[in-house]
Amino acid sequence: MNKIVSNATPLIAFAKIGQLPLMQKIVGNLLIPEAVAQEVSAYSSTAPGAIILADESWIQVESLQSQTQMQLLLPTLDRGEAAVIALALEQKASLVLIDELTGRKVAQSLQLNVTGSVGLLIKAKQIGEIDAVNPFLHAMHKEGIYFSQRFIDAVLKHVGELS
Repeated sequence: MNKIVSNATPLIAFAKIGQLPLMQKIVGNLLIPEAVAQEVSAYSSTAPGAIILADESWIQVESLQSQTQMQLLLPTLDRGEAAVIALALEQKASLVLIDELTGRKVAQSLQLNVTGSVGLLIKAKQIGEIDAVNPFLHAMHKEGIYFSQRFIDAVLKHVGELS
C-alpha cells in the first residue's frame, strides 16, 4: 500500500477552498504526525474550512517511533515539517506532501518523493478529476495561500492553461 505523509499546509489549502474530498480522491489515505494533527486542529478551530480530523477517516494520525530524526531536523525546519519527514522515513512513504520550499529541499535531499498542493492539482487534472488548475489556484490565492506569480505561470504553462 502506498503511504503518503502530509504536512499541514496542503491539508489547510484544500480545506480553505472546500476541496478536501478532491484531495482524498487524489491521495486515497494520508498519514500525518501528531505535530501536524495539533497544527491542523489549532488552525481549524478558528478558521473557515475547518478540518475535524475525527470526521476524516482517510487521515490517520501516527506517532513517531523515535524522536531522534525529528530532533536532527528541528534546527532547519519547523516542528510539523520535521515530524512529517521523520514519519515519512520511518514509514518508508511513497510520497510526502509539503508546500514550503525549505521542507521540500530537505525531504528531497533525504531521497523522499515530494509534491505539494499544486502538484496535487496537476495530478487531479491529469486523472480527469478537474478540468483546469487555474480556478483552484485562484481560489487558494483568495483564501491567503500564496504562490509566486512566476511559479503559477510556470504551472499553468505546464498544464496547457497558459501559452
